[in-house]
Amino acid sequence: MRFSKSNPILVAFFFGGIILPTAILSVLSFRNIQNETYLAKKNFEENLKSFKKELENVVQKEQGKILQETKAASQFLYEQPQNLLEFGNASSFKNVKGLSAIFLFNKETIVYPNIASHFYYESSKWPQTNYSSIEQQLFFEEINKTNEEKVKLARSLRLMQNPFQSRSEQVQNLLGLLRNAYQNKKYDEALHIISLLQQRPNLQSYLHYQLRESLQLLHFEILVEQNKHEEAQNLCLLELNRFLQQPHINDISATRYFFETTFNQILSFEKLTQETREAFWNLRENFNRQLTHTEILYEHLPFFKRLLSDHLSPKEGILYHFDGNDMFFRMSYPWLSGDQIVIGKVDVENYEARIRYQIQTIAREWKNIPYTVTNIKDSILIGSIPENGTILEQLILGQDLNWTLTLFQKDPKEIHKETRHKMFLLYGLVSFSLITVLFGSFFMFRFLIQERKLLFMKSNFLSSVSHELKTPLTSIKMFAEMMARGRVQKPEKIQEYSSLIGKESTRLENLIGAILSYTRMENGTSAFKWERFDLGICAETVYNALLDITEQKGLEISSRIEKNLFIMGDYTALYSLIQNLIENAIKYTNSPGSIFVQAYEENEKILFSVVDTGIGIPPSEQKNIFNDFYRVGDEMTRSTKGSGLGLAIVKRVADTHKASISLQSRLGKGSTFTVRFKKAE
Repeated sequence: MRFSKSNPILVAFFFGGIILPTAILSVLSFRNIQNETYLAKKNFEENLKSFKKELENVVQKEQGKILQETKAASQFLYEQPQNLLEFGNASSFKNVKGLSAIFLFNKETIVYPNIASHFYYESSKWPQTNYSSIEQQLFFEEINKTNEEKVKLARSLRLMQNPFQSRSEQVQNLLGLLRNAYQNKKYDEALHIISLLQQRPNLQSYLHYQLRESLQLLHFEILVEQNKHEEAQNLCLLELNRFLQQPHINDISATRYFFETTFNQILSFEKLTQETREAFWNLRENFNRQLTHTEILYEHLPFFKRLLSDHLSPKEGILYHFDGNDMFFRMSYPWLSGDQIVIGKVDVENYEARIRYQIQTIAREWKNIPYTVTNIKDSILIGSIPENGTILEQLILGQDLNWTLTLFQKDPKEIHKETRHKMFLLYGLVSFSLITVLFGSFFMFRFLIQERKLLFMKSNFLSSVSHELKTPLTSIKMFAEMMARGRVQKPEKIQEYSSLIGKESTRLENLIGAILSYTRMENGTSAFKWERFDLGICAETVYNALLDITEQKGLEISSRIEKNLFIMGDYTALYSLIQNLIENAIKYTNSPGSIFVQAYEENEKILFSVVDTGIGIPPSEQKNIFNDFYRVGDEMTRSTKGSGLGLAIVKRVADTHKASISLQSRLGKGSTFTVRFKKAE
């Protein structure tokens, strides 16, 4: 068995570089498999301790962060102007995510919100006004707009003709006249009526707070309609100042509606300066926030008093407490100085969301640890209870958070499952290595067998080529010697021998040309000259050149070659392709056979085909006929000699031109070779 000189080196590299490392890797993998179960249990215990410590730290850190933010916000509020009218020049309030309100006290006196000291009573205590039947009728006529002028006249006559009517009826008539004037856009008249209602002491008692706010709002809107924007701004600020100076808050909702409406309209003024706009913006935000906090304060006022009176200083100055479902904390010394106290109302949803996010961030790094975080109601906030889970440890998270962290023992089946997965990976790695070795060995031996076969074909090739070269050389030598020695006297014989010498020379030239062409393609030295040309003309040229050979062999040859079959390629190489296909058909077709050559266009492709009625090719041999040096059958028993390079050259030329070549053949019936080229633009 003969092989190439490089094969022993290749075999040594294969065994040393693949088989030996694979064997070492397999041994090490089997040793690791034995330790996996022990390592899995030990790692779980260590991970459990680290997980618990990280959760405790992250919860304490986030709670401390909320407290630090609260301290910063309280210090910020102490520096704010006490007069709300000056809040227009103040900075925006520093919100704390997780708190819905902050209250500041100094010596148990409210500092913020500074309007919270006003006394507040519910709107149910407001006086009610009863409308007479006459008033109801007039109001009905106003609404339905039956006769606005008559209604107005009737109200005016009632005011003038009946000086002894009640104050309630006077207020009702004036309000009716006000509605009529406003609806008819008689703004000056409306402002006059508003002035009567606001300035007459005998009518003031019949104007409850909500009605007075409505009159002021109507006054403001009339000024806006008259484009008296500066007067509207002043009216708003005067009303705010009056509100701050009054000893009590009559109705927070009415107050909020009035100032929210006026502030929004002022901010919509086009000619408002940027400085004024920012001032009103800050004023609106701070005022609304103070009203909201004031509502919370009076809702929990008894609780606040108890919390302020608790002089027991807890550790680190923080005391958490619940008022029903609402959570508060008190912050004092050493967080704050002196007699300062902060009470913060916890926004439970955002407060818990902040802490839950931090826990989930840590938990994502410990996916294999079973745990739950539950609240005071035993509702699971984070995590899940594993099946057949045994509780290992429970601990409280955070200060007064009332969250419980429960750690569970990992199911032995889960540990075994994880170990099994790793074992499967190791087994898979070993199996993959062994399969790689087997496949590598298979392909290695296949390569060696193919190389041996190739060497055998090259040997046959050399034998065949030697014979092919000898035959024409012998004929040329014999005829040349006969003519040189004068043994041929007849002119017709001399002409016959000369013709034979020429044919044998041509045969020899073609054989040597095929060998040289293959050698150039094999070494990559063949230079193709790409150009656009008519494949039909090229095919017809080759066809005409081979007519004599076909006739001498007694074969019938015909063609259907179209014109204008333009492609991009090397003319010489494609000439060789066509020549080899036709010569191959001539070579393997016996008399009286036939050969049909075609060149045509089909489906935007240029096709060239050669059909013969030759010996055909067995199905088992068809996949090999384009291989180098390959010839069908046993070389010693073939009646037709050749180099085995013709179809190999055809295949290489077709591949270079990105053309496809196909074969249809039946043993004893003939073969059809078809090459499909891309049509040139």
